[in-house]
Amino acid sequence: MGTQMDRSRVAVRWATRAGPVAAALILLPLLATKSSVLAVPAGPPPIAAGCSVQALGTLGGLFGNAVAVNRQGVAVGIADDAKGVAQPVLWRGRTPQRLITGLSGSVPLAVNAAGQVIGTGVDTAKGSPAGWAWSRGRATRLKAHEDRVAWPEAINDHGVIVGVLLPDEGGPAEASGHAGEDENDWAAVWPSPSSEPVVLSPLRGDQGAHAFAVDGRGRAAGVSQGAKFTPVVWEASGQPRALPTLGGGYGIVRGLSDSGVAVGDAVRADGADHAVMWDAAGRITDLGLPSGARSAKAETILPNGVIVGTAELAVRGGGWRTQAVHWTAPGAIQVLPSAAGAAANAGDSTTVAGYRADGAGGRHPTLWRCER
Repeated sequence: MGTQMDRSRVAVRWATRAGPVAAALILLPLLATKSSVLAVPAGPPPIAAGCSVQALGTLGGLFGNAVAVNRQGVAVGIADDAKGVAQPVLWRGRTPQRLITGLSGSVPLAVNAAGQVIGTGVDTAKGSPAGWAWSRGRATRLKAHEDRVAWPEAINDHGVIVGVLLPDEGGPAEASGHAGEDENDWAAVWPSPSSEPVVLSPLRGDQGAHAFAVDGRGRAAGVSQGAKFTPVVWEASGQPRALPTLGGGYGIVRGLSDSGVAVGDAVRADGADHAVMWDAAGRITDLGLPSGARSAKAETILPNGVIVGTAELAVRGGGWRTQAVHWTAPGAIQVLPSAAGAAANAGDSTTVAGYRADGAGGRHPTLWRCER
């Protein structure tokens, strides 16, 4: 995406938000008080009962992908127009509304209760990515420091945005050349869509950081990058606090609730990536893997304690696919009906936004509404 940004890095960041992503709903009646590994029954997980499927419309094309939904059921994502070009859209009901952002290749990433949408696109004049916020028919370009690119990840209901300031390739920030910097990302918070960004410091000794989540109190969460990748929560004051991992040197917070419960994934000493949860005191719980899965990660936590995440399941005959699953309790795993994947965000306690894949792999924008 853009000639002045590392294409593989941008592709990875997009994949973590809205690419072949699956959703997992995890009901957590009690918070764990210590790290634990969940035993999962043998055999494939059953299909979830009590979940209805609603297909969303496109702009005249065949395909699309719903990326996020808020508590009012307003969803955002991309949908093909009659020429087969993916466009940023907002759905109220089944009918999409195209979002005009002033950028090419725009992709919405999140929507809050007020209907404010954030996303990314490409500034064709500069040839580099740019972040934007949209509200009531008007788009605002997110501000960035010199030689940086604004990349938003999440927005809370007060309009506070978090994400990262990426080095613009070829600029002084990109050319610093210090070992282990992971391209010197700067975690950032925008107090409002029109505000200047405020840089969030990494942990002492680390070189960079990336914020993926923000709660209603303005606390941010994500990862601090150095010799290891350490999950971190930033207090509203900006002070970072490290969270434990599973011993593999990597962990990341992807979702954060107002009660202080964080979710994400962490690598175990054996190299397997597991979905995890940290309670408000920072204690970690390994949420376990579905039977036959090689990895899983939690993406966000909903107001009723439901957690949305991903699972990579084995395919009969070989290979892997990302599959939407529904955990009714830790270790009790079901898949969402007809789901080949789902978006990383969901906004209320019963609705998940994503896509269903047809036999040829085409994606169709979808909402799942589950009773639990």
